[in-house]
Amino acid sequence: MEKGEVVKAYKEYEQYLSALAVSCRSVEDVHAPIAEGKWSVAEIVMHLAEWDRYIREQRLPGMIESARLEGAPDVGRFNEAAAAKAVSLEFEEVVSYAQRERALLRKAVEAFSPKEWKARFYIGERATTAEDYLGSLLGHDTHHRQQIDDFLP
Repeated sequence: MEKGEVVKAYKEYEQYLSALAVSCRSVEDVHAPIAEGKWSVAEIVMHLAEWDRYIREQRLPGMIESARLEGAPDVGRFNEAAAAKAVSLEFEEVVSYAQRERALLRKAVEAFSPKEWKARFYIGERATTAEDYLGSLLGHDTHHRQQIDDFLP
């Protein structure tokens, strides 16, 4: 996936968050689970924001030719901690944090040179590039946006 496509998708998500902040006015909308055993809208948004932060802080700096990065953190534990942060915050704070993290990630991605975008590195034993890694994560965003859109009136 081209870098411009990833950047465009990140900008669209930032706009989506702005619209979400306006459309979600009740506490019930944002803090009720979207289904039995599922997170709330606020928890989903915080989950995505925390992954943005992790990618920006822990992944991007190591995305250099032939680098060997550690595998992902314990995903279950990471996700639980991310979701828990949303519980004690007002939704506006969650959205503001998520917008800030996505904007910082977008700006960092925009700074990648064409060579850096295509550099092959390893996460554990799996070879990848910034292009492939970041492009593949857009599906994660889409999945969670669809959950939110299906839940909200």
